Amino acid sequence: MSCIGVVLAGGLSSRMGTDKAKLQLGEQSMLSFSQDLLRRAGVDKVICSGENVGGIKDLYQQGGPLAGIYSVIKSERPQAILAIPVDMPFLTSKQLTELKLKGELSQRATYFNDSSLPVYLPVNALVSQYLEQEFSSSKFLTTGKGPSFKQVFKRCNALSLPLKDQQQLINTNTPEQFKQAQQILTKTRSNYV
Repeated sequence: MSCIGVVLAGGLSSRMGTDKAKLQLGEQSMLSFSQDLLRRAGVDKVICSGENVGGIKDLYQQGGPLAGIYSVIKSERPQAILAIPVDMPFLTSKQLTELKLKGELSQRATYFNDSSLPVYLPVNALVSQYLEQEFSSSKFLTTGKGPSFKQVFKRCNALSLPLKDQQQLINTNTPEQFKQAQQILTKTRSNYV
């Protein structure tokens, strides 16, 4: 089954004050870092969700990460998606490879405990129809509040995997959090030199 890697980079980055995709993590941008992670995890193709990074424009603006995923599904018609947010500097390709493998073997949506993202999502009729129904519902059209991952996971009997080090799933939403992540990563790298 072919799997597309998706970097979710269509958010407003309002708390960060600047586009998270363009933040520098060492020698590369967060966008480039995220794309490299997906490639190393063995996806067939990497694309971005987010018009601001030259990716696929969200069909439903400010509909959250599932709006980005749904837009990719409508545009690319993939068999499966491995999606990550652009703001997880501690994420590794090893974790993504495990997530993808477990998802492929079980043919179920797969995520790590206590974190909706990253996610492996087989794109089947159940997922596609559910997202289409939710994004065209009167609730979404009046409130702008899209479906949650929790609802999607419940609907498709998702598989939740344990992860020993939850720090690896920390995302950075503010300049302070990103600076702290940079310091931790710099210190960690210098310990291995």
